[in-house]
Amino acid sequence: MVDVSLFPVYNVVIVVRRGDWRMKRVAVLVVVLVTVLALLAGCGPAVVATVNGTQITRGQLDEQVDAAKKMLEQRGVDFSSKEGEQMLGMLRQQALEDLINQELLLQEAARQGLKPTPQKVAEEIKSLRSQYGLDDEGKFKQFLAANGLSEPRLNDLMEKNLAIRALQEKVLAGVKPATGEQARQYYDQHKDQYTEPVRWQVRHILITLPPGEDVQKSQVEAKAEALSILNRLKEGADFAALAREKSKDTGTKDKGGLFTFAPGEVVPEFEQAVKNLKPGEITPEPVKTTYGYHIIKLEKIIPENVQPFEQVEKEIINKLTEQAQQKKMQEYLDGLRQQAKIDNKLVTPTK
Repeated sequence: MVDVSLFPVYNVVIVVRRGDWRMKRVAVLVVVLVTVLALLAGCGPAVVATVNGTQITRGQLDEQVDAAKKMLEQRGVDFSSKEGEQMLGMLRQQALEDLINQELLLQEAARQGLKPTPQKVAEEIKSLRSQYGLDDEGKFKQFLAANGLSEPRLNDLMEKNLAIRALQEKVLAGVKPATGEQARQYYDQHKDQYTEPVRWQVRHILITLPPGEDVQKSQVEAKAEALSILNRLKEGADFAALAREKSKDTGTKDKGGLFTFAPGEVVPEFEQAVKNLKPGEITPEPVKTTYGYHIIKLEKIIPENVQPFEQVEKEIINKLTEQAQQKKMQEYLDGLRQQAKIDNKLVTPTK
């Protein structure tokens, strides 16, 4: 099995944001080596699908799913959770659809005679070895052995990968790059995507509630400590020094309580208190939140920033061009699927 840490998996991308994750499909643009390996490395008689009579086995599907699962776990996805189990089921269905698409592309590439020359295959393998630090013959042989490969097998995999790539390049040859005018129109219609919201840079000192069963007493003690610190600040004490000494916020105390946030990134009570301040001012009273009592100093307001069109024009052109390529490739695949005889045995029958 190829070490998936060395090869990207084209069909799945994970987005991690504040502890939640979601999965989306990426259209077929480049079929990479690991997915071709999964297509060919079936290890069991159970058939999960057929494409124009060619079988896709459960072993091939497991290979594909395991490769994607390993990559996603490296990015923080927990498949032992309830959400992870649901995602794994979705991943398995998607992986089979991708294997079907790959087989269709391989068959069409063969029909059109898009077979790379031995020289091209050798050049690609040489480039691959250089990219992953396998120029040394000893390291290369260790890599092959660790992944259960031989040089002839690797050549075969690369040949098929290049055949599919050639087919894709042929299909996408008629897709023209997006123009500057199209990019400008997109920018004007989606300016929020290129706008950084207003942000506030603050220092704060957090006093948490002391442990104990008497919550009211704990609140009184915490507020009293916060008021004592506030009085010291009014007498001229250095805010950053007191934050390092007194704050219970381990994430900011070593920075003198300093951090920057945008709207919606902190609890409402904290954000509202900051909005009531001018740069250089300190909250007149400790601010109570679910975390405890805060003493806050507003350092500065960072105004909203809109990236100029000239700065993002190339990025937008590339984005629009890629979207056009994805659409074209998906339409081509849809056409192949309509003409093919496909039996997906994992699809749940409609009752």
